[in-house]
Amino acid sequence: MSKPLKFSFFLVVCIFVFLSGCVKKDPETTIAQVLFVPLSPNASAVDFSINGNIVATGVGYSTTVGTVRYTLPYYTIEPKANSTISYNVNGFSTQRAAVTKDLVDESVYSTFLIDTGVLIKAVIVKDDMTEPTPGKVKIRFFHFSPRNVDLDVEIQGTTTKLFANRKFNDQFLDSKLENFIEIDPGTYTFLFKNTATGATLFTTTAQILLTNRIYTLAARGLPTGTGTLALGAWVYPNKP
Repeated sequence: MSKPLKFSFFLVVCIFVFLSGCVKKDPETTIAQVLFVPLSPNASAVDFSINGNIVATGVGYSTTVGTVRYTLPYYTIEPKANSTISYNVNGFSTQRAAVTKDLVDESVYSTFLIDTGVLIKAVIVKDDMTEPTPGKVKIRFFHFSPRNVDLDVEIQGTTTKLFANRKFNDQFLDSKLENFIEIDPGTYTFLFKNTATGATLFTTTAQILLTNRIYTLAARGLPTGTGTLALGAWVYPNKP
């Protein structure tokens, strides 16, 4: 190789190394996931927004009587400190209720619109999406039936209390009540019972809980309601 060619080759290599050291890489993408659940029994349809950005519109309380299996997805958003999750009047920016939370990268949350009238509020919980013990199912329970008595949750045909003495929206004051427990997979019918008297107030439809999955169960509706407003259950496969 002649000297001019050697020099040219050396110059090209130097330029390549110099430029490659100056290339700016895009920052790694950060995401969080948020679920929106309208569980205020007599509220009209709502729009969902995070930090002013609408992500879903016109979602209302389920008209299914009894046990409803929720199917809306988690929404993927950019995590930010002091984020505002808002349930707005459908078609307007007017808030029905809102909650503020630091949304953390690679974390998953569920938010709920609960209670009625002037007491309507939004609450948020963190969803532990770590895998269950192999061969098990993770499940948790929320009491979102306003002005109802304290509830126990039992498995029909057994005396097993999965959840005991649960008060309305009690996870708001005790974050440990957001946690999941583990049970065996199978088909379950759950009883919502009056903690004080043991009377069965509601019986869910049979629910198939699959191996290595994660579920949330909640009481919804009004204790004296009828039809779609009656005491009922909400079931969501957090990890279907």
